[in-house]
Amino acid sequence: MAIKGKTKRSQGRPMRRPATAPRPQFVERRAPWWRAPAFGVTIAVVVLAVTLLAAWNRTQLGWGRDDIRRFSTQLGAQTDQLTPILGAGTKQLPGMQTAADVASGSLKPKDLQVRASGWSAKISELSQKVANITVGTPEAVSSFDGTPVNNVGGHVPLLNSVRDAYTAAFDFYGQAATTYQAAGGASGAQVQQLLQQAQGDSAKAGQAMDNAAALLARVMVQYHLPVSQQLPGESSTAFGNRTGAVSGDPTQQLDPSQVPGATPVPPTSGASTPPSSSGNP
Repeated sequence: MAIKGKTKRSQGRPMRRPATAPRPQFVERRAPWWRAPAFGVTIAVVVLAVTLLAAWNRTQLGWGRDDIRRFSTQLGAQTDQLTPILGAGTKQLPGMQTAADVASGSLKPKDLQVRASGWSAKISELSQKVANITVGTPEAVSSFDGTPVNNVGGHVPLLNSVRDAYTAAFDFYGQAATTYQAAGGASGAQVQQLLQQAQGDSAKAGQAMDNAAALLARVMVQYHLPVSQQLPGESSTAFGNRTGAVSGDPTQQLDPSQVPGATPVPPTSGASTPPSSSGNP
């Protein structure tokens, strides 16, 4: 007999218990850091910053290249005028190479003195022009922190050192011209001694000029400019040693000791004199 109020399914079976409540989560689960919205924003900011920095560096590199090109052009205009002074020159304006004619007697010492006076004046003028080369507004002295002032201006401060090196080389040539002038006013054995001293000064000037050209080449390499050409004032020997090539422009030869027909530079004390082509000592 069925009990009133109970269904047939519930008779003789236990009632289903209600499910337990979910356990509370004490640790909040967060999304991985690479999925966070701030991560994408950070990446975008970094990419933008790197792009702007690269653009700024390329702009600075372009400005620096332009400064070096303009500097080399102005410098070459002065070294081109120095070449005929150091060579044979012209009939109206003979060069330093003709100083060797004093030893043979075809040039009088007084005439050498007049010529050397013109050489000295012209070299001094060129040296002053080199010392005044600028590619921008010279830097003003704002503080004495040990950093040399950029008197050349522009975006390549090292050009100031290059300019100073070239100016020193020009001054060495001016010293040689002054010695030639003194030889023209001397007499006796002192003439030959001063001629040899002037040749030695010219050789030192040529070495200083090659060192200045090498410094300019290093600056050009830093700014990814081609250095396969002969630089202003660079001798053919230095150009060949630097590139392994032979210069096809003999007018760029600025070392009088390497010019055919020039008076050879006397050896230093203790060094022997090399024999001549005829075999005589």
